Amino acid sequence: EGYEILSKLLAHDPEEIGSFMASPVEIETEAVYEVDTYGSSMAPFYTVLALWVGGLILVAIIHTKVEMEPSFKNAKPHQQFFGRYITFFLIAQIQALITVLGDLYFIGIECAHPFLFWLAASCSSFVFGFLMYALTAAFGNIGEALGIVLLVIQVAGSGGTFPIEVLPNAYQIIYRFLLFPYSMDALRECIAGMYRYDYIKNLAFLSIYIVVSLIIGLFLQKPFEKLNHMIERSKEKSGVML
Repeated sequence: EGYEILSKLLAHDPEEIGSFMASPVEIETEAVYEVDTYGSSMAPFYTVLALWVGGLILVAIIHTKVEMEPSFKNAKPHQQFFGRYITFFLIAQIQALITVLGDLYFIGIECAHPFLFWLAASCSSFVFGFLMYALTAAFGNIGEALGIVLLVIQVAGSGGTFPIEVLPNAYQIIYRFLLFPYSMDALRECIAGMYRYDYIKNLAFLSIYIVVSLIIGLFLQKPFEKLNHMIERSKEKSGVML
């Protein structure tokens, strides 16, 4: 019986058998939200990364503490907080605009909705910058360090370069509490095309961190004021750190 089966197989066209063995199932691929280039697919991650680093550099080179003029010595803490933040906000928005224009016209990424792409980048820059401003205003240099720690965690565990499902369980647990995923998903909607209300949902989730930033900046600044002064004096005595 085995010989008969082998004889029947050998009697057929070898090319036909080889073709079948190479591809036993025919697959028809239908592209949904197709993006032609890998660079365009990765643009949301690197755009978000640039916006975060931009906000981090701002709090590193610009003082968050207000040196009060005699005529404004009665200004309340919240007035100082928001008054100083205007400078950070304006510079951060310029950074976002330059980043978006670079993506669209210098690098030339694919983008189905350029205006919404800028809007998502602008909102992301506002949230990132406001959070780091609040952290630095409340905790001083410790706040800047927290911004760097958050950056490292999000680069590794936000699903920007690898799917979150292939990362360690620790990252899968904290994934939805990070800022990068919501910002990146909003930008992806603009590049590949919109799906229902995902764009609005992602920006809405991202805006939750505005409330978190307000709580940190307005309510935690005063309790940590003495600790920040101690750290500043220690830095000055060391003669090493700026």
